[in-house]
Amino acid sequence: MSRKRVFRVLAVGAFALSLSQAAIAQVLSRHVAEYRFGPEQVSMNLPPGDTIYLKTITLPPGEDTVFVTLSSTGDTHGGAASWFSALINGDFCNTGNEGAGFAPGGWIPLQKHINGAPGGDGGGGPGDMHDNGIYYTWCCQGRGGTQNKIELRMASSIQGQPVFVERSHYYIDSARGVSCKPADPIPGDASKMKALEDQLPPGHKHQHQH
Repeated sequence: MSRKRVFRVLAVGAFALSLSQAAIAQVLSRHVAEYRFGPEQVSMNLPPGDTIYLKTITLPPGEDTVFVTLSSTGDTHGGAASWFSALINGDFCNTGNEGAGFAPGGWIPLQKHINGAPGGDGGGGPGDMHDNGIYYTWCCQGRGGTQNKIELRMASSIQGQPVFVERSHYYIDSARGVSCKPADPIPGDASKMKALEDQLPPGHKHQHQH
């Protein structure tokens, strides 16, 4: 076999290997597909709220990116928002800062209904509107090749006002490498957003905008 032919064979082999490795990097491993039906789960507490799902899984070596998905339905009482967080090995999957829903860092509001007219269809005040879909995925940093404890928590934005989920499904997947990271900033977006935030009414601003 000529040198040129050997080189072509090696080049094709290397290209095929790189494609194979890229394909493997995109494969998701599903570790959990579970559901919980029966009585509603409820929290009446501010963060840290209450655990609604807990699972320990062993990730394959090299699979350090974890996706945790909650698919559920729920409702809230008294104008409270239902706040949710996902933790892996005791750490928030995405810390971030507070959002427009005034949830603290690491939490996200997935339901909130105005506590006023025309009113809801339940016994928890005008804001009690049964039932509304919830679907959210957290991107988390796990530890491949060892056990990882995954926890979902729910809290109420108003202490003493209950928030609920029921008929929930839980999915946990992993992928090779470290893929969960902040998105690149949009050019010019910071100054544009600052100008818009300066025009917000005081009731809409959250902590980092004061």
